[in-house]
Amino acid sequence: MIEEEDYKTLRDSIDSFENFDNIAIARRLEEHKLLENRRLAAHLYKKNQRWDESIALSKQDKLYKDAIVTAATSGSTEVAEELMTYFVDIGNKECFVAMLYSCFDLVRPDAVEEVTWLHGLSDFCMPYKLQVQRTQIEKVRWCVCFFAVK
Repeated sequence: MIEEEDYKTLRDSIDSFENFDNIAIARRLEEHKLLENRRLAAHLYKKNQRWDESIALSKQDKLYKDAIVTAATSGSTEVAEELMTYFVDIGNKECFVAMLYSCFDLVRPDAVEEVTWLHGLSDFCMPYKLQVQRTQIEKVRWCVCFFAVK
């Protein structure tokens, strides 16, 4: 399937079967000339929880949505904040905002505040800040109600 460049069937096989050397296939695909095959390599790395390799491939091919999904799937604050910083460094404000929403529970509000302050991104970050405040208020309200009942 790799030689035939049949990435659709290959993707279906990757998602349907698990009894193959995922990493060997990923390494073979990551150097392929066809973008969709390199994308499959990133998918395989993600599937095997190799977040850094998956995100690196996605960034290399400018498949930022895939990178954001991988960061969110990772459940790792470190991975999410590293990708958030990358988007700020390359000046991609739209992906920075997408990171804030996709990885809302992973990025630390103080880290977001620092990055936005240092790079003048307050306007892009304001909806995130408002949502963080709303979430905090709801948590405090829940605690007050919970302990008031007891």
